[in-house]
Amino acid sequence: MGKIAFLFSGQGSQYPGMMKEFKEVFEQSAEVFRTVDAVLGRNISGLCFDGTQEELNLTHNTQPCVLTADVAALSAVEAVGIKPDVVAGFSLGEYAALVAAEVLSFEDAVRLIQIRADAMQDAVPVGQGGMIAVLGKSADEVDALCEETNGFVRGANYNCPGQIVVSGDTPALERLKAIGAERKIKMIPLSSSAPFHSERMKPAAEVLEKEFEKISFSKPVVPVIMNVDASFEQNVDGIKQKLVRQAMAPVLWEKTLLKMLEFGVDTFIEIGPGKTLSGFVKKTCKGAAIYRVESVQTLEEVKQALGAK
Repeated sequence: MGKIAFLFSGQGSQYPGMMKEFKEVFEQSAEVFRTVDAVLGRNISGLCFDGTQEELNLTHNTQPCVLTADVAALSAVEAVGIKPDVVAGFSLGEYAALVAAEVLSFEDAVRLIQIRADAMQDAVPVGQGGMIAVLGKSADEVDALCEETNGFVRGANYNCPGQIVVSGDTPALERLKAIGAERKIKMIPLSSSAPFHSERMKPAAEVLEKEFEKISFSKPVVPVIMNVDASFEQNVDGIKQKLVRQAMAPVLWEKTLLKMLEFGVDTFIEIGPGKTLSGFVKKTCKGAAIYRVESVQTLEEVKQALGAK
């Protein structure tokens, strides 16, 4: 059997009631929810279980809630003895991957992600920027479309073949949509409240850089592939530098998945809410086994498939 990769969900995967089942079935998951409420002094568990979609979609809430959901699901996976050979997380999910690799404690990760969420939202006033998914075009074609707007629009998430998300200022995004409508290019505006993973996030990256100096990072116990360059990083300072850059650089997700294939991965397990990452794997890694863990039932299916205890 080939290697197993754990993939951790990012912003946009949140929904009311996420991971409540794990909290009720696994003490390890319940402990994650108790911890986050104590560390942040906020009722994050209540937001995850009983918050409205609107509340969960506010960046101030989304990032700590999704990180907590990812780690609560990870705790259940670890409890049944399933282990990864390599880990990666999508955008904020990278922090969950670093918890899985024991680079960061959950307490430190959730403190950092709350600071990251607020700094990213503060970097650009609401309404002045956003993100759009462009479908069916190559990276070069998307870059050329961005150029045509004569404004600030950049590739932000290179997700899988035929799906690239761009970030930019609102006027330039409006021009991009007009070009798309004229040429019948499918574009989907995302509910993102800011142009994430672009140079507009530089103020947030600077805030994070200062915060990282106060936090203890350890060498990964499992190989981690980082978003900004789709390469393995073992060095603690290298991880910090790449996390700083991650706030304002594109997420190279398709390359990350291809790197995993090169490493010998044939089984991908998406851990946390939603199934977005599974969709990206399906389009990028033909023939790979793909599983999700976001409920007790899906965990049971993975256990049976992998012969875990």
